[in-house]
Amino acid sequence: MLGYAEDQGIPYVLATDDATLGCDMATAFTPFLLSFSQVAESPDHLAVLLYMMAGNCSEIQAWEQELRYLRAVHAKNSSEAQDARIAQQRFIQQAAFRQLTGYRHLIAAIIEPGTKCPDFSSEQDEFYWLIGLLDGLQAVINDIASGGHANVPLDIAAKVARGADCLENQKWWGVPYAIQAAVWAMLADQESDEKQPLQMLDQAVQIGLDQNVAISHVMAAQVYLGLGDIRRVKKIIREFAQAKASFSRNKSHKLLNKIAFLQIQAISDRLWTEAMGRRTPMARLGTFWDERNEAVDIIDIDDLL
Repeated sequence: MLGYAEDQGIPYVLATDDATLGCDMATAFTPFLLSFSQVAESPDHLAVLLYMMAGNCSEIQAWEQELRYLRAVHAKNSSEAQDARIAQQRFIQQAAFRQLTGYRHLIAAIIEPGTKCPDFSSEQDEFYWLIGLLDGLQAVINDIASGGHANVPLDIAAKVARGADCLENQKWWGVPYAIQAAVWAMLADQESDEKQPLQMLDQAVQIGLDQNVAISHVMAAQVYLGLGDIRRVKKIIREFAQAKASFSRNKSHKLLNKIAFLQIQAISDRLWTEAMGRRTPMARLGTFWDERNEAVDIIDIDDLL
């Protein structure tokens, strides 16, 4: 079962573009597959990816609660806003816990990041290393957003940044640079004698664009959103929307690009809801309410009655 899951099941799921089915698979099969650790060697490599996917499922639920919170604020409904914020933090806490678990399985499967680079036995090991680093970084980010209720050690961020040096940036879609830039931005270390984090982030986005993998776009949008640079966030969303068709050409990692699309859309929805009280209109990703030259659908409620 474990051999089938790793050799056939996981590649099949990664090649699909249905994130909902990916969520269902991760939440349903993670405890089943990990139960084999009771009778055989623990499937730690699989757990790294499965917990990343399960954590993303919790993030999706948290995004919906955030939009409910913003709509309540827009409508000046304080009790609804408070309830939505609490629900959002619960889902973010769950996401952080799942991602931290995935990171711990990375340590069990390979080695703890930040100490020395492992001797990778295959490209698949490098892939799991990359996913585990993303688990650790997102666990820290989500734990901070939840108020620290998942008890994620903050030093994981620095370990993840050092661990990203173990991967070839060009080979892995620019994501190692994006990880390092995100950590340095989080630590407010915007100037470095050797590396300029935001320049590295822009390079990562371009490499991801060239190789049709959108993970770096998501990380860049998150970084600039955290820095309050909404102009750059909008620019990244526009670039992603324009390149969406090219991302679909990557047949082996459709699921990763689909998750990236949902995350970019969630950031766009947040901006739209803060300004207009509603999410991004259908087929309008990459456009914004304040653009004079863009035709933005304005729905007349009377037409729906």
